[in-house]
Amino acid sequence: MIHLKEISIKQLICLVIFTQVGAKVLTIPYEESRNSGYDSWMSVLLGGVIAQLVILIVYLLGKRYEDRPFPQYVTEITGKPLGLLLNVLFALYFIESSLMVLVTYANFINRWVLFKTPWFVIIALMAATAAYIASSSLRSIAVITETCILMFTICFVIVCISGLGKGDWLHFAPVGSHGLGPIIKDAIPAFWAYAGYERLLYFSPFVKRHSNKEILIGMSIANGFTTFFYVLISAIVLYNFSEPQLDLVTEPMVFILRQFKWPMVQNLDILFMVIWLSMTLVTICVYLFMSARFLASTLGRKLGNHALLVWILAFVCFAIGVWFSDRQTLLEFADYHNKASTLIIAGVPTILLLVSLARGKAGIR
Repeated sequence: MIHLKEISIKQLICLVIFTQVGAKVLTIPYEESRNSGYDSWMSVLLGGVIAQLVILIVYLLGKRYEDRPFPQYVTEITGKPLGLLLNVLFALYFIESSLMVLVTYANFINRWVLFKTPWFVIIALMAATAAYIASSSLRSIAVITETCILMFTICFVIVCISGLGKGDWLHFAPVGSHGLGPIIKDAIPAFWAYAGYERLLYFSPFVKRHSNKEILIGMSIANGFTTFFYVLISAIVLYNFSEPQLDLVTEPMVFILRQFKWPMVQNLDILFMVIWLSMTLVTICVYLFMSARFLASTLGRKLGNHALLVWILAFVCFAIGVWFSDRQTLLEFADYHNKASTLIIAGVPTILLLVSLARGKAGIR
C-alpha cells in the first residue's frame, strides 16, 4: 500500500524543477534554433512564458477540486466512461514520458560515456533504479529530490564555468534580427522542454499550504527557475557556436563541456553527465509514480497495488526501450511524444477547465 503523505511547497518546487530539466539540458537550443537562429534564446524564454500560462490553467482546474487529485474528480466533469478513459490516457502518457527520458539519456550515456556497455544493460539499470525509488511514498520521493539539490548545484556551476570559453558576444546582435514569426515558431519545441508541471494535477491535494495561492507561487518559482536555467544554457551555446554550427551540433552543451579545460578534471563532459544522471533518474521515477497512481485509480484498490504496478511499468519501459538503440527510431519517437505532450498537458486541462466552468460550481465529494 502506498501512503500519500503531504509534501511541503519546497519539495513541490524541487519535484517540478527536476522533472522539467531532465535530459533536455544537453540538447537546448538545437531544436529551438531551427528558424530563429541566434534569437533562439527568446524562443526558449517564450516557451517558459507559455508553460506558465498552462500552469495557471492547471492550477485553476485543481483549485475547483482542491481536496481530490485529478483521477478522482475527472469523472465528475466528464462522466464515468470518459473519465476512466482519460485516466488511462494520462497513465499511458506518463509511462511514455518515462520511456522517453529513459531512452534519451541512455542514448547520451551510451554514445559519450559507456561506449562498450550493451544498450540493454544501461536501460535495465536505469529502469530498475527509478522503479525502486518510485515504489515508495510521495514524501520519500520528495525527500530524495531535495537531497539531489547539491548535485544540481554542482552541475549548475559546471555549466556556468564552461561558458567562459572563447566565444563572440556579437552573436546576439542585433536582437530580433530573424523576426517575430521564427521566434514564435521555435517557441513550440521550447514549450515541450518545460513538461513536468502537469504533475500538479495529482500532487495538489497533498501539498501542505496555508492557502492555494502558495501552490501557484511555488509552481511559478519552479517554472521561473527552469526558464532561467534553459535561457542561461541557450546563451552559453549561442555565445560559443556560429549559426552554421548550430544546424549541425545536436548536443551543443556536451561539446562545450568537452572543449573546456579544467586542471582538476580531465573530462568535464563525462563528469557532468554522470552527476546529471541522478536528476534524470528522479524525472523517470516521478513519471513512473504518476503512471502507477493513475492506473491504480482506474483499476481500483484491489488491483491497484502501487509497488507492483511500478515494477510492471518499469519492465514495460525496459522491454520497449531495448528497441530504441537506433538513433533514428528515437528521434521519430521523440517527435510523436512532443505532439502527444501538447495534447495531454495543455489541451486536455484547458478543455476540462472550460467544461467545469460551464457547468458552474465544482462538485463536492
